[in-house]
Amino acid sequence: MLEKSTHREPIFNVPPVTVYLIATIFIVHLLVIVTAPETLVWVYGNFSFRPVDVSAILADPTAPGLFHLFITLNSHIFLHHDWAHMIVNAGMLLAFGSMVERRFGRVRYLILFFLCGWLGAFAEYAVTDPNINVTLYGASGAVFGTMGATAIILLPRFGLRGVMTFIAVLLGINFLIGATPLGTLLVGPGAEIAWVAHLGGFFAGMLLAILYSGRTQSERQ
Repeated sequence: MLEKSTHREPIFNVPPVTVYLIATIFIVHLLVIVTAPETLVWVYGNFSFRPVDVSAILADPTAPGLFHLFITLNSHIFLHHDWAHMIVNAGMLLAFGSMVERRFGRVRYLILFFLCGWLGAFAEYAVTDPNINVTLYGASGAVFGTMGATAIILLPRFGLRGVMTFIAVLLGINFLIGATPLGTLLVGPGAEIAWVAHLGGFFAGMLLAILYSGRTQSERQ
């Protein structure tokens, strides 16, 4: 006797937090691009991560200034240069974020996502001349954090050699598009790819995944 199951697996089985993050990125970008030009300038001026502002806040820390820094550390992740920038980040988050969320759970995944975004921003801050007015935005630091975490997740399956190849390819592409004129061709004049922020997020993601993996093994014993 055969029984037909009424339960069907969804075609796109993306874990929920990844879906919500991608949806937020998409909705924020959609809202931003339909605003008036002066509103657009205000949004990017107040919610991007700006090293000049960070230097001033850290030189004379106040409660409002530190609160503004906290806000921009999070809000800059959801702002993007154009549709291509947004779609690339959302696509990579779909691929790598889903794996990280399934492996470590929702809470640890969210911590990793935002912390890598923060550390990526501060990595860019560390190499930026504080006297130059630079505006940093985009989910790339956080997304590269999920890539770094994925490298650790894949280690038991593909071994050290396979993972090192994976890392070399990702970082090689990051350097190629970020530290060479090719990046200007991709994003257009007046903008640059924040490849140092990518590196900061990537290595932060690797470190957190190592810590998570060690803690998960301890919990199972």
